[in-house]
Amino acid sequence: MPRIAPARLEAGATVLLEALGTPDPAAAKVAASLVDADLCGHASHGVVRLATMYAPMVDEGTLDPAASPTVDDADPGALRVDGNRGFGQLTGRAAVDAAVEVAAERGVAAVGVKNGAHMGRIGEWAERAAAEGFALLAFVNTGLAGRTVTVPGSAERLFSTNPIAVGIPTFGAAPHPVVLDIATSQVAHGKVTKRSVEGEPLPPAWTVTAEGSHVADADAFEDGAGALLPLGGRSAGHKGFGLSVVAELLAGVVGGGEVFGEGEPGSVNNAAAFVLIDPARFTSRERVREAVTTLDDYFADATLSAAVERPDAMDGDRPLLPGAPEHRTRAEREREGVPVGDRTLEALAALAADLGVADEFRLG
Repeated sequence: MPRIAPARLEAGATVLLEALGTPDPAAAKVAASLVDADLCGHASHGVVRLATMYAPMVDEGTLDPAASPTVDDADPGALRVDGNRGFGQLTGRAAVDAAVEVAAERGVAAVGVKNGAHMGRIGEWAERAAAEGFALLAFVNTGLAGRTVTVPGSAERLFSTNPIAVGIPTFGAAPHPVVLDIATSQVAHGKVTKRSVEGEPLPPAWTVTAEGSHVADADAFEDGAGALLPLGGRSAGHKGFGLSVVAELLAGVVGGGEVFGEGEPGSVNNAAAFVLIDPARFTSRERVREAVTTLDDYFADATLSAAVERPDAMDGDRPLLPGAPEHRTRAEREREGVPVGDRTLEALAALAADLGVADEFRLG
């Protein structure tokens, strides 16, 4: 698989975004977010989205490539951010930046986000808040879109992958913040789409059909076969279902978005509830560092067994804090380049040709 320098990939994404109608410097900011997702190992939310999601949304009028988010800070403790259906990467950035200012003054800030279109990798906003010294809780729904997830005991597509993210600053105790960024389904739908683009099969644990089997063919899933299981799968999916309901309601109520049952599904339009907390209002930075170090050392003593399966992201000789796999992957890819599949490159090149910027779009 070819590897592309991050700066080259970012420049190519910027060319495509500008051709879609996104002005500078907004195009560069969105491109940076997309490439950051690729850098940290979440290609499902990376530059491939330009071809698989964003260009079609622009064509159908559900994404305004020139729109900018607006912030209503009339109530200083409860911010409202309207993405105006522009790029969600700009909306997420605006929401965190506005909340950081309020939390720095008041200790806590709550943000309701609506019309976010697609807000990308939610973990980016947790990382952004943590970099400023704040913890973040994020609950996101899709505005009736992305109905790909079932409920326990069913194979009907009823819910979305409704992500939840948490970020906690470590103040130097680790080389990265503690960041949990999860879909409330077995896997984010974007990972299925990425496998469809690359012609890769789906693991059995991800999906279910009405017959109780699973969907191995990613293209078939994209065409409507089966459904994603809630987080926890066949034996403990009630937990993921509960988390999904919480995210759906908090985003719908605080963010002002619609919840499933209130209308007909359309293109993704994220609503979100963000809460930022200043840990220094409750304890010292030294105590945060001590707690993180102690917990990390405690896990380091765990006995691992080669006979016990674990996710690829947790491969190694010790358990990893949330956020460590992304940090490790980012460092490696900044050195060696971002691996981009042939079919992803073909999809991006085809988009460049459609937009009339094939000569400017060069990743080689």
